[in-house]
Amino acid sequence: MATAKAEPHRPGKLDFFINYEDRYDNFPMVFPPSFVHPSKWPHVLPTAESFAEKNEGARFALIRLWSAPHFYPLMVGLGNRQNTSFLDSAGRSWEWKFVPKDMPGSEYSAHHTTERRLQLLQKQFEGHVISRADLILVMGKDADELLKYCTAVTFAIQTKPWLREIDLWKSFINVDLEFLQGLDPYWLD
Repeated sequence: MATAKAEPHRPGKLDFFINYEDRYDNFPMVFPPSFVHPSKWPHVLPTAESFAEKNEGARFALIRLWSAPHFYPLMVGLGNRQNTSFLDSAGRSWEWKFVPKDMPGSEYSAHHTTERRLQLLQKQFEGHVISRADLILVMGKDADELLKYCTAVTFAIQTKPWLREIDLWKSFINVDLEFLQGLDPYWLD
């Protein structure tokens, strides 16, 4: 069922939502064992606070990956497209080629894909980079170190494949801990 509703953090602004609930368990969702449940993802603010305690003058970047309002730029495999298809009011069939954000488990895909790209440089990051779905926290002892790690993160994310990129309009670069603590919790999830 497709509906128009407002999100709690955007009152008065209607958005498009699709309810993918499988009431009759016709298409049970089976997630690969490599997908990590959101309750086990690292938390941004406590991680940043811990880093700042050990590094006076620490600088941070919250980097958000680009995505459209209704989907993540992650391809849906041909075998899974049936799970994302829907009928409109005229009886026409539609299917998503990219992972719809409303689909159950879509955040698993975003987190898994981001983690896989960051793992390429995990040794070089030395614990200065964590991710939570499509949000990446980069930590530096100072602005120069932060720049080094942000550059490496951008390289890891955008190099290959072509469909992932950093969304600078939804990112915060070279900020202090106080700035992070003042953000609406919506930005940290």
